[in-house]
Amino acid sequence: MKLTRLLIPEVRQGPPTQFHPWHLLTAFHTFCQNSSPIGRYQLGANLALGNGSIRSLIRFLRYQELIEPVSRQGHQLTPGGKQYCEDLTQILVKTEELPQSSYTIDSYNYGCHLRQLANLVTDGVEQRDAAMQAGASGATTFIQDSDPDTMIMVKDHRIQKQEMPEVLAPFELTTNDVLIVGTSSNSISAQLGAFAAILTLLKKL
Repeated sequence: MKLTRLLIPEVRQGPPTQFHPWHLLTAFHTFCQNSSPIGRYQLGANLALGNGSIRSLIRFLRYQELIEPVSRQGHQLTPGGKQYCEDLTQILVKTEELPQSSYTIDSYNYGCHLRQLANLVTDGVEQRDAAMQAGASGATTFIQDSDPDTMIMVKDHRIQKQEMPEVLAPFELTTNDVLIVGTSSNSISAQLGAFAAILTLLKKL
């Protein structure tokens, strides 16, 4: 997916950036979800990044021509950024904060519905490890089975959907759709973990 190539910082000389690709994808998704300009401080609070890191992140997104400044109000998507948002939402259908349940391992949970990406999932370990690298406790990957009443947890473990209503209620999954749930002791890390897990699949497109 071309968007992921735009969101991977180039390796360059000088001090390392204090943000990662999952911060960039989360930030870009935040711009996609908001029609109003977003200020630097609001974005920093959403990503738990300091002022210097947020300045660098915004500068990177501007360099990629995904966002543009709007007077003193903050930044908003460029026309090109809006097109990438449309492309992203064809795959990342919906995101939602989820309550704790027996299918999540920590207090805060963030679910992401991905359309028709089941063929890119192996055993879910790659997604779990990526989420942990982003500071989350982990991530659980579910696949919608051809049986509309059944979900597959990786390793062919099947679950009846009626057993996990609190996880599935916000989403309308169809066969071969993927649901990734990032989980952590705080909401920001749960979201960042989910987006880190998503990147492992988007990079394969």
